[in-house]
Order: sequence, then structure tokens, then C-alpha cells
Amino acid sequence: MKLDRNYIINYIKEYAINKNYVYAMWLEGADGLNMVDEYSDLDIWFDVEDSKRNSFIDDLVYHLSLIGKIDSQMNKSTKEIYQSNIHLENTSEYLTIDLAAQNDTRDREDTCFTNGSITEVPLVIFDKKNINKDELDIVFDEKKNRILQYSRVTKYIKRNQYLECFMEYEKQILKPIVTIARIIYTPYIYDYDLCHISRHIPEDIVKKIETLYKVNSFEDIEKNIFLALDILKNLEEEYKKNS
Repeated sequence: MKLDRNYIINYIKEYAINKNYVYAMWLEGADGLNMVDEYSDLDIWFDVEDSKRNSFIDDLVYHLSLIGKIDSQMNKSTKEIYQSNIHLENTSEYLTIDLAAQNDTRDREDTCFTNGSITEVPLVIFDKKNINKDELDIVFDEKKNRILQYSRVTKYIKRNQYLECFMEYEKQILKPIVTIARIIYTPYIYDYDLCHISRHIPEDIVKKIETLYKVNSFEDIEKNIFLALDILKNLEEEYKKNS
């Protein structure tokens, strides 16, 4: 009897989920993009405690050999990833199984994704440590926290240093607000800064951002910080509503 992909996925999940050193399992490729057909292979990823990474994959390969003879196998190891690509004799000739385990200490930015991407989206099977995060969530939080640290701007007002104040105002307030607005309205080009922004986001948001950019004095900057906080609050509500 030939095994199908769903049986194999569930078999692997049942083996991996109870391992206290395996923190996440997800599928990439066709499964994540909902484009599986009869020729699709299986790309299965795991986040594993560093010291257990290689042995986990080797043990998993053995566990799979209990349900079907392995008729081909290729292994690859890098500093942060260990992979074993296998094929079980009693499966479709196209159903190769690529098992990849990454170090748990690997940079989380390497495992984030953009929701709705047409190239790479994980289908999460389990995630004990919130390994797979939407890239937009990560960027949104970073920009929000920049704005909330507006004291980096106001300290230069108190020091009466306008140039330094404007530099930090641009870095901590202007650019983060623009990025956050783009995350909501143009998520696939959120890093486009001001390029064609008047075409890309609603007119009322454009007008508010224009106001933030129109500064000539410490008083303008200080007043606009409070406007930026109000804009941030409204944009965050919109982001959460659409998430």
C-alpha cells in the first residue's frame, strides 16, 4: 500500500511534537502556498535545540524507515541547518521528503515571513515558541517602539541643539510613521519610504504625514511628536483590525 503525504505529515508530527527539544514544525513550498499537486514533494522544517539538531533528524529518518524502505537519501549540513532528503519506496516517485532542522538560536529574522507572499509562506504544524512570525509584525513592533522612545528627540530640545534634534526626529518619528502607514496600505512595498506615497496611501493619512514633515523650530517638533503618537494609535488600531 502506498503512503500519501497527509499520512506522512501526521506520522512525523506525532513523533516530533512530544520531543521537548523540538520547538516548531512547519511545511514550506507547495503546502504553504496551497499549490500541492500530484508532483509536489514535502519540505518539512523544524526548530530544534542546537545540541539535538543532527541527532533529531537522524532519528526521524530511522523512524520513517519503519513505515517504508528508504531507497534514496542525501544529507547536507551547515553551521545552522542540518538536512536529510529521503524517498520512501512505498510512496509516489515524486514525493521526496526534505527534512530540515535549524538551530533554535538562529536569528529569528531568518524565519519570519510576509503574510500573503506569493513565494514563501509556512504552513505551521506546531509552534511552541512563536518561531514563525509575520515579518510585518516584527517591523511594525520595531517602528512602534522607535516612536515611543521619542525622548531621544526631546532631549535635544532641552539641550537647544536643533540639528541633532531634527536628525533624531527624522529617525525616531518621521520614517517609522511612514513605514507603519505603508505596512497597512502597501505591505509588499513597506520599505518604499516616501516614493509615490501620495498615490499609495489614503489622502487623510498623507495630509497628517505632511504636517509631521513641516517643521521649522523646536516648538514644531515638540507639537508634532504628540501628533505622531495620535497617528500611531489610530494606525495600530487599523493594523490590528485587519490582522
